Amino acid sequence: MKKWITLSPKDTDSIRSSSQVEPRWAVVTVWRQRSNVLKIAFLFAVIGIVVALLSPVEFTSEVQVMPELQARSAMNLKRFGALAELAGINLEGVGNTEAVRPDLYPDVLKSTPFILHMLNQPVKTVGGQRYPTLAAFLTQEPSWLDWFQEKKTLMVPRAVNDRQTLHLTRDQELLVKDTKERILSDLDKQSGVIIIKIKMPDAEVAAQVSQIAIDYLTRYVISYRTEKTREDLKFLSERFREAKKRYDRAMVNVSAYKDQHRYMVTQLGTIEERRLQAEFELAQGLYSNITQQYEQTRIKIQEETPILKILEPAQVPTKRSEPRRTIMVILYTFVGGIIGIMIVLIRHVDWRQ
Repeated sequence: MKKWITLSPKDTDSIRSSSQVEPRWAVVTVWRQRSNVLKIAFLFAVIGIVVALLSPVEFTSEVQVMPELQARSAMNLKRFGALAELAGINLEGVGNTEAVRPDLYPDVLKSTPFILHMLNQPVKTVGGQRYPTLAAFLTQEPSWLDWFQEKKTLMVPRAVNDRQTLHLTRDQELLVKDTKERILSDLDKQSGVIIIKIKMPDAEVAAQVSQIAIDYLTRYVISYRTEKTREDLKFLSERFREAKKRYDRAMVNVSAYKDQHRYMVTQLGTIEERRLQAEFELAQGLYSNITQQYEQTRIKIQEETPILKILEPAQVPTKRSEPRRTIMVILYTFVGGIIGIMIVLIRHVDWRQ
């Protein structure tokens, strides 16, 4: 059964079979139907304007940090050399310690413990409104979505150590995932600078979270680098107190014995005096040795403490980073024009071949 198509004289020349589509014919057809193409492009432009106006506003605060790229060796302790020699401290035992790889620093800011720590920090908006936690700000911040869904305050657990199991609800997992996507950190391998970008719905909050990230990273790296040495210092501190008590007790005992037996010279008294003197010398040597190790460990903590130099501090952004409304409208208009051209060409192609 044949189907007949009624065409106007103007449209008759514009129709081609699907096997006879040529660029020249396509250009002529689009030009003749340009009004329809413009209508479709205008429709998409209006849609782009609406989407751009309804898209949530985001602000980005950027921080640049220059970390310690190399491990410092004992050669850097020359500034302590003269003081150490006067105190009788040997610095040769302060060995080299490899620095934490700076390319791992961005991973610290992507870790769940950091996200939980950040979500539990209080923040203040540009308008002066205070929120008890960042989680409350992200879950209570008003938007046009409130017309379709009701927002509720979401609480998240505080960060736990690596020996505890973390339990999160589905909503908490989504909040943590969304917060991770708001953090962009990377190491520029050429300059060795760490760039941290924090994206938030409020400019003041973005700057505050950037500062929180820098403070957390600094504490984390220092704790990581000096944790073992601080444990050693704690142990030596306990031994130092014990050795000092033993030394004081031995010194008192030998002094008291000499005072009591000043004019008595006996063989038994001489043996007892030698025993007390030997105990005193042993306690004195132990006390001196532990004191030396204690001071070496204190200097080692200073040696192992890393340096994070802030090149660009956290600043409150003055203009939004998202959405880029002009680009969005241009993109929607361009897509609408492409779709309009496709519709015009499809309508004027004879697909019966």
